[in-house]
Amino acid sequence: MPFMLKSLCNLAIQINQILKIKLLNMETILKQNRKIGVAGGFINQMMGNNISIPVVGKGCTILHYSDRSAYEVIEVTNDGMNCVIREMDSKFIGSGYGDERYTYKSNVENETKTLEYSNKKQCWGEITHTVEIIKSLAKNYFNKYGYGSTEFLLKDNGIKSYEHLYENPNADNDYNQMMVINGVTKKYKNFTKVSCIFGKMEKYRDPSF
Repeated sequence: MPFMLKSLCNLAIQINQILKIKLLNMETILKQNRKIGVAGGFINQMMGNNISIPVVGKGCTILHYSDRSAYEVIEVTNDGMNCVIREMDSKFIGSGYGDERYTYKSNVENETKTLEYSNKKQCWGEITHTVEIIKSLAKNYFNKYGYGSTEFLLKDNGIKSYEHLYENPNADNDYNQMMVINGVTKKYKNFTKVSCIFGKMEKYRDPSF
């Protein structure tokens, strides 16, 4: 075997071994636990106890109380601890009650979720961000003034009303975001636990409900 070809083969073997080690380590880390025998669908509880890894182009199933939602993985960070999933378009092809068969199709316009794995909590969670009045500031004012303390907080910081914390004080919709105001409000990161399994894409509607 020519020297160059032999070197390439050895390199390929080494890369394969490294990938196997990384995969093994990731599987050891990305473990999910879900209680069994409590309220909710038993199958979802069983599926919620898994070690699965997000891979771009592969499926992800969100495990609800007893239903399941089908997603696809569209982004994964290099360490595998964060990913973005997008809901699939699903078309029912079952014959009727209890026959939960679907076809799936990607749709770039569909909802996406950003997921992050927490080693501390041993679970995946959806990451969202909200702007809120600084929690320690709100607590201090509440301890001093009790109910209605927000009015004092706003007045002391030269803010006309609670509505003036928002981008458009006159708007009344979900898209009207609270502004980040130095010393008054802050952008917080929220982690909401999600039970899921990667490598599987399945929609299911519990016919009992």
